[in-house]
Amino acid sequence: MFKVGSKLFLGLTGFAGVNLVAYLIFVERLAIGGVALSIIFAALVGLSAAVLLVNEGDDEVQPRDVALTRASMWPIVTVVGLVLFVLGLVVAQVYFIFGIVVILAALTEWLVQAWSESASDDPAYNESARRRILHPIEFPVIASLGIAVILFSFSRIMLALSKSAGAIMFIVVSSLILLAGALFALRPSVKPALVSIICVIGAVGIVAGGIAGVGVGMRAQLVEAKEEGHFTHRECGAEKSEYFDKKAMKTLSLRSNVAAVIELRDGELTAEVYGFQGEQETISVPRANPVTFIFRNYDAAERRMVASLGTAMAAASAADAPNEKHDDRNETCTQLIPEGAEQALTITYNKPSIAQEQPFTLSVPGIEGQAIEVIVP
Repeated sequence: MFKVGSKLFLGLTGFAGVNLVAYLIFVERLAIGGVALSIIFAALVGLSAAVLLVNEGDDEVQPRDVALTRASMWPIVTVVGLVLFVLGLVVAQVYFIFGIVVILAALTEWLVQAWSESASDDPAYNESARRRILHPIEFPVIASLGIAVILFSFSRIMLALSKSAGAIMFIVVSSLILLAGALFALRPSVKPALVSIICVIGAVGIVAGGIAGVGVGMRAQLVEAKEEGHFTHRECGAEKSEYFDKKAMKTLSLRSNVAAVIELRDGELTAEVYGFQGEQETISVPRANPVTFIFRNYDAAERRMVASLGTAMAAASAADAPNEKHDDRNETCTQLIPEGAEQALTITYNKPSIAQEQPFTLSVPGIEGQAIEVIVP
């Protein structure tokens, strides 16, 4: 008769063989997935043969007390991980990675449980030994997964609601959480079962709301903003943009790797380059490296700095970002800023100046005859 270990390895071997045959018939014979399944099948055949040869140990060994063992769900979880692993070879990489994680976690739990059941003749001590080893790992992982699910569900709810309803929802939920926390702190005699029930009800409610939010989808304003690129498409004209210039930054916190400081004062555009004295009419920057320009507006009106990137780079930019709006002018710019404010603009010049039909420049819309030429060797 086959013993437990032999049944396990023979079952896994049969499962791998069925998947291999199905893959070769319905998918492709020479695909990488077929090679991987063949290796898995061969390895399981070898392990099954080894287990049958050694007969799973000495038959004269005293059998374990049945009272010390208990049913385990980890063999089923391992099979689920193997199914995800196989699906990942055929469908998508995410299933492959998730299958490996499930298999490793299930085998670890299974191994520790088997060891703890043979630690002593006391079932209570064996269970405590398993908890001492696995609880420091299980609790942080379960808590992280639970928090991730709650946060994702809450984000789906907020994206589905309107702006005003979302603010009210946030205030109500945070107030309820604060109220529950105050109740638990002021009444430490509250039964743990009641605390658990309240937490479970709240978590289930948020998850159910998140599922409903996924079904409803994002609110109309966000869908429109995503389709039209309200917050990604830069409008570099002299007029104020409804979306791009909304809540413009007026100061900088990071000033590293600055190539030059561009100032607009009394209708005149000047450049100060680090390492050079006086005002510069041209700026030389390296190619294929990000460079940062700081724009400072000392004009009474709101202004922005526009960087012209040339026609050759326009085609490359359109290919790299097909969903972004482009016109004949390939340019990028800062937001519209008031007098006394400053903003940074980081650019990577991938082509030399000689390869452009028009020079690279830094200018300000509405200010004629003022431009700083950028030279890229």
